[in-house]
Amino acid sequence: MKFTVEKTLAAETEINALEQFQKDLLNKEYETIEKQGIEFVRVKHLQKEIFEIKSNELRSLFKYKAGAIIVIGVVFVKKTQKTLKTKLS
Repeated sequence: MKFTVEKTLAAETEINALEQFQKDLLNKEYETIEKQGIEFVRVKHLQKEIFEIKSNELRSLFKYKAGAIIVIGVVFVKKTQKTLKTKLS
């Protein structure tokens, strides 16, 4: 299913702090969601309404919103095996 990808201001700030190759990877993943569908990227359910898009070492945490929209709230570089609880709250 195709979704429109929206980013919060906090997510935009986090993306802007990334290396260019990381920004390019995220943009490619978000474009895939919008043009082909979310089933074409790696998504994992974390808890209740929070999901993550897994892009190599990058993680984008998001929630679904009415109207076929996903809202990216947090973006970070994953350095451990398990997503930290502080990123989920």
